Amino acid sequence: MVICIVIDLIDCLTNGSVMTARRFADGLSAKGHEVRIVAVGADGKNDCPVKERYVPVLTEVSAKNQIKFGKFEEDKIRKAFTGADVVHFIFPFKLEKKCKQLADEMGIPTTAAFHVQPENVSYNAHLEKIKPFNSFVYYYLKKTFYKNFDRIHCPTAFIAQQLADHGYKGELYVISNGYDPAFIPPEEKPHNDKFEIVMTGRLAPEKNQQVIIKAIAKSKYKDSIHLTLLGNGTQKNKLQKLAAKKNVDVSFDFLPKDKLIKKLQASDLYVHSATVEIEAIACIEAIACGLVPVIAESGLSATKQFALSPLSLFKDNDEDELCRRIEYWYEHPGERASASGRYANFAKKFSLSNSLTLAEQMFADEINDCTAKKSGQPDLQTECSYSLSVRY
Repeated sequence: MVICIVIDLIDCLTNGSVMTARRFADGLSAKGHEVRIVAVGADGKNDCPVKERYVPVLTEVSAKNQIKFGKFEEDKIRKAFTGADVVHFIFPFKLEKKCKQLADEMGIPTTAAFHVQPENVSYNAHLEKIKPFNSFVYYYLKKTFYKNFDRIHCPTAFIAQQLADHGYKGELYVISNGYDPAFIPPEEKPHNDKFEIVMTGRLAPEKNQQVIIKAIAKSKYKDSIHLTLLGNGTQKNKLQKLAAKKNVDVSFDFLPKDKLIKKLQASDLYVHSATVEIEAIACIEAIACGLVPVIAESGLSATKQFALSPLSLFKDNDEDELCRRIEYWYEHPGERASASGRYANFAKKFSLSNSLTLAEQMFADEINDCTAKKSGQPDLQTECSYSLSVRY
């Protein structure tokens, strides 16, 4: 297949959706497909780089959260779309809307992914307590973009159900974003001077890393614990000040893949504190490396699906319960070692290889339907149909 992927930017390695798009593009290429990326920063042989679009105020705010907006350059993009079998969209912004119109004009089948959780918007706008705002964002995204697609890629059943609850029609394909196969357990666990806890993720309000610092500060083992927060974002200064105030040993870093793998393999416990999360590949990468996780049990997060035991969950934003979970795993190294193997094996369910196969099927389904419509065969999917395809 010739597959075009449209995403506003592809050159920000701290953005989870960008990394997902890159993994999918590389994986599909390795399977023999021709992949063309339309994005700011696209630099592959078949890619279509576009200029950044400046939006007053929004550009500055979005930049802090590792987002750029691409400019619709019709002639270049039309050339990239020519000969494509399918166009897949990652974001629901202006570039994608214009590209969807162009793809429809050219008669090219299209699919879309749902990666922009409305709660991410509300938390960063400090509107998280205004529940109607999130419902409005779901409605707005459906009305202005997703209603135009028969097939939507949802990284988890959680977000697919959210879309169904908010009236999204068509077939919702639940396919994990998939983790890189390079994330594996270490052959031998190194000895650490301190109990090493790690979390990977943007330093943003909805990721709630402050609860980890507060939990460690309450622990009787505080002086024997070192926390590493891997990521960049707007909350870094606030978290640094909190760690200093609570006298908690915290390091901040952002690591390339090879060093990230070594860091995860060398750590003792993974904590994922996010209140809002569509999937959290970072958590899957950690458990694939054999780390036992402790995950925030939030109604706005799908990450709790990766917990194999209640001991790997804590009530969202509850520093006391998180403290108890950390102390339990600190005090039970044998049980932690046993659980490590179970988690590493469980992670294989979310392998990139499996996800790519399922994504190929989604593309093929859309292409076949479009071919049938063009040939005058009856459409098997009615306008108001809803189907949830759970595919891991």
